[in-house]
Formats: sequence, C-alpha cells, structure tokens
Amino acid sequence: MRTNRTVVLIIVLLLLAVAAGGYLWMRSRSTPAPASEATPTEPPQEMVDIVVAAQNIPRGERVSVENLAVVLQPWPKDALPLEYFSALEQVDQKFARMDIPRGMPVVPGMLGEPGGMLSVEGSAAALFESGRVAYTIPMDTQGAVGWAPMPGDRVHILAAIQLLSVDPEFQSPLPNKFTSLPAAEEQQLSGDYGRFEALPNGQDAFIYQSGPSIPNLVVQMTVQNAIVWRIGTWSEPAAPVTTTTAAGGQTSGLLGAAPQQAAATPMATPVMRGDIEPVTLLVYPQDALVLKYLLEMGADLDLVLCSAADSGPVITEPVWLRYVLDKYQISDQPSDLPVAATPMRTPLALPTVVATPEQ
Repeated sequence: MRTNRTVVLIIVLLLLAVAAGGYLWMRSRSTPAPASEATPTEPPQEMVDIVVAAQNIPRGERVSVENLAVVLQPWPKDALPLEYFSALEQVDQKFARMDIPRGMPVVPGMLGEPGGMLSVEGSAAALFESGRVAYTIPMDTQGAVGWAPMPGDRVHILAAIQLLSVDPEFQSPLPNKFTSLPAAEEQQLSGDYGRFEALPNGQDAFIYQSGPSIPNLVVQMTVQNAIVWRIGTWSEPAAPVTTTTAAGGQTSGLLGAAPQQAAATPMATPVMRGDIEPVTLLVYPQDALVLKYLLEMGADLDLVLCSAADSGPVITEPVWLRYVLDKYQISDQPSDLPVAATPMRTPLALPTVVATPEQ
C-alpha cells in the first residue's frame, strides 16, 4: 500500500511541476518585450564661412581673388581661429607675409598691404621676415639675367673690381713724383720716379712708365642668397593676372570643387622694362653694408639666379688674370707667329627690352 501511495504522490508532484512550467512559459509568451531605449542624436554642428587658401600661396605673392587663390569655406564654429576673414574682398590684392599652404584659414597676421597704399599697420616692413633688410641696387638688362628673376627668387651677386697699384703711404697711383734736394753745386731734378737700367749699348737710362697704370681686374661672388623682393619702384602696380572660365560658366580650381573640363590658365600682362631698373633685395644687415660699399667704390655688379633646389652657401675663388691663365693653360708669352688675328665684326650689344602691352 505504501508503495502505491508513494507512486501516486510522485506522479502528482510531476504533474504539478509540468503545470507550473507550462504556466510560466505561457506567461513569458504573453508578456510584451520591453521597448528599446532611443539613441540620443547630437545636434548639428554650427558652421561659419571663412576665407581659406585654395592653393599654395608663397611668401611675398599678391593674393588675388580673380586668380582663385582663396575661397569661402564652411568651418566649425568651435574650431574657428581667434581672427579670420569672412569675405573675399577683405584679402584681395594683399601680399602674403609667409607661405600659406592650401586649405589653411587665412588670418590677418598672414597678410600685408600692397606697396603704394601702405597704412601704419600694414607697412612694407611687415612684408618680410625678421633679420633681413631691404636694399635697392640699380641693374641693367644683362646684369639682371634679362629680368628673369621674380619676387621670392634667390640670387647671388657678382662684383667686378679694378685694383690699382698705389703708394701705401700716400695712397696715390704709382709712379710717384719726385723733386731732388741738390747740394749747392748740383742741379735740381724732378719728374716721375722710375728705375735706372742699362741700355743695350751700355748707356745708363732712367726708365719710367709711358702712360697710366693698367688696373688689375678681379671678379668675385660676394653677397649670397639674397631674396628678390621687387623689380621697379613701389609706385608701379603689379602685373594683373587673369583666368579663363570653364565650360558651363563655372570657374575651375576651387578647393573641394569637382574638376571641370577646362583648367584655369593664368595670363600675365607684359611689364614694361627699361635698360636700367631698381632691384630691391632682402639681405642681412652686414650684406647691405657690403652692397653699399661696392656701389660707392664703383664696382660692376651682376645677379646670378639660383636654383630653387639650392639654398646653402657657395665657396668660390676670386678670378683675375693669373687665375684664367693658369686654369685654362693660356701662355703668358707674346706670340711670335708671322700672322695676327683681326676682328671680323663689332661685338654684339644687348638691345633695349620693351614689352608691347596687350591691346
């Protein structure tokens, strides 16, 4: 009997367990799932239109809106510079005081006013780096490499100097003049101081020069890595630059704009150049003194244009007659040939270079 009761009790417990499990399962199916939490959305970031460089602008170059040098571009308000330009007209025709890379916001400290319209805050002195000074020298077409150097180019300066033999004490050209102080019975003598030599016939003779002394010409590279700032006077306007318009009336070359079928082509108006023009160079103060001295002493100066890939100093030797004779193995003995060369034509002379303005 006890066995049957135990079996019945176990079956009842199993039925209760199955019923409870089924109840819980049905309850879980009927209970709705909790709603998922909504993801919060960030508010849109506020943007401000500012002037940004649309191309690399070298230091000293004029910023031209017409040449697509700058554009207006949205900029996050939280990341705005302390000072900025909000209109293209505010930067048009100003000069870059430093290299401005493409994509960088243009701020007031990067720009200076153009020459000829300089204010107290935007003086010409603010347009170049600290440590250099501006010095102007006159140059002709040949000495200025045919007017090839452009603002921002670097040049070396060659100087040709004539050295004249002088008396160290008098600092006057040789030969010296002399006047003898004879005794009472001697005759007073005067004239050029030369030297005594014996002639082929054995007679003594006083030798003195037949004319003025020939100066010794020496050429050397002096000031190096001077920066060309301007050719011409500051009152002259810079050459304007125009661009072409792409198909559909849209101008190509803007930062972030899709490439157009036609690219912008800068067209510069020819600049009128005379035989002699002022060339303003940016040099170190000591180099300015060197240039001043060379000009005052009457040295002949020429510019040589440096490669953009070279920036270090150059070591050169002074060149004069002995250097040329030795280096190129030119004999210093007079010719004993029975013939002599004569000029075939007059040496060439550079013509005046004048550009014809566009009509």
